[in-house]
Amino acid sequence: MSVAGLLFEILRWLVVAFFGGQAAMFIGLVIWMIWTDAIKPRLIPTTEINRVADEIIENFSDPHEEAFARHERAWYRSDGAEQTYWLRVRKAVRKRLERS
Repeated sequence: MSVAGLLFEILRWLVVAFFGGQAAMFIGLVIWMIWTDAIKPRLIPTTEINRVADEIIENFSDPHEEAFARHERAWYRSDGAEQTYWLRVRKAVRKRLERS
């Protein structure tokens, strides 16, 4: 193997190692975001969601608007986990108000 061939082979492996590391970090970031924004908020017990929905219904004259406002604040802060949390609370409030 010539010197040029050896240098090319070394350069090729350095590029593979660099971009492989970048790809691994990107995949890890995507998995982390899916966990924190989509899966983890859905693991919050329904009893807590119902408790917060009951609190909102008891303490506010327009509970659906209050739940929507909290959901919107989470949206403006780009907090995906909190958005999912307040979406679940909004659904619980809506169900309770429809039953009444």
